[in-house]
Amino acid sequence: MDIAVVTGSAGLIGGAAVRRFAPSFDLVVGIDNGMRQEFFGPAGSVARGLAEAERVPNYRHHRVDVRDQGAVDAVLRTWGPDVRLVVHAAGQPSRVWAEGQPLTDFGVNALGAVTVLDSVRRHCRDAVFALVSTAKVYGDVPDALPLVETATRWELDPAHPFHEHGVDESIRLDRADRTFLGVSKLAADLAAQEHGRQLGMKVGVFRCGSVTGTGQAGVQAHGFVSHLVRTAVRGAPYRILGHGGKQVRDVLDARDLVEALWHFYLAPKPGAVYHLGGGRARSASVLELIARYEHLTGREVVFDYSPRARFADPRWWISDTRAFRRDHPGWSPAHDLDDVLLALHRHWGGVEVAA
Repeated sequence: MDIAVVTGSAGLIGGAAVRRFAPSFDLVVGIDNGMRQEFFGPAGSVARGLAEAERVPNYRHHRVDVRDQGAVDAVLRTWGPDVRLVVHAAGQPSRVWAEGQPLTDFGVNALGAVTVLDSVRRHCRDAVFALVSTAKVYGDVPDALPLVETATRWELDPAHPFHEHGVDESIRLDRADRTFLGVSKLAADLAAQEHGRQLGMKVGVFRCGSVTGTGQAGVQAHGFVSHLVRTAVRGAPYRILGHGGKQVRDVLDARDLVEALWHFYLAPKPGAVYHLGGGRARSASVLELIARYEHLTGREVVFDYSPRARFADPRWWISDTRAFRRDHPGWSPAHDLDDVLLALHRHWGGVEVAA
């Protein structure tokens, strides 16, 4: 029997992984305790995502906290060497929440990752393990790059090597202001690398830019693209936090992310670290995303502005995905920004947009 295990299986990336991998495995085992509602309140609940996962015929759910070593161990021990792939997408994703609850944040993100890794090591060591990490591990390091302010965005000096393709894996990790979230994610990231490099496990680390999709219950504290569209559909004001609304992110649809994980599963490279995002073609500032959404839907986005930026919130990030594409040349994102925005518009109940 071939089994895939997905942690955070009711969330954005985990849910996309369940749907993508179900046709390719005999069984998909999900681990998710629904803690996102505790992080973000009812608006952040993954109940809808869990209901969608449980409609997948070969899906089996376990309501387990990834910090609970005994419970995680029981799940992995049950399936043992039949487990071929583990996608670790569970985590606490908000810098704001982590600031108020650093102990819980570190437990979920760092301890949770090591707990799952240790169970995989003991019960299904030959499985491919994909850790969903984040570009937030770099903190504000990107702000040391030579950035130029334009009318609608912060942009990197065209003479810089990162300008054309984005930030590659050579960017430094040291001398940064870093959020508690960045610290806990970096701890998980480094632990996963050592399981690959020292122990020879088939571990890959994916430092992602802004991942979104219809499976994301976006809120102010996390999931800005989903939250932007959600508030626009409802006619509520969207709050822009600092940098003149010109902060740039590259946006990747969760379906494209899990497709990349599939390619890694087919050809794993133990201990590899990859940047994964939408790249320059799918990058936009907050102001540019608002304008693009308004153009696509004909709906005005009401917003207000707070000049105080979040701590260690960089003005510019675009992921250079060439390292991953060199190792896995069959992958490239299939969904552009318009696809993402229109899918979210429909998902949150917006009026269908004429083609």
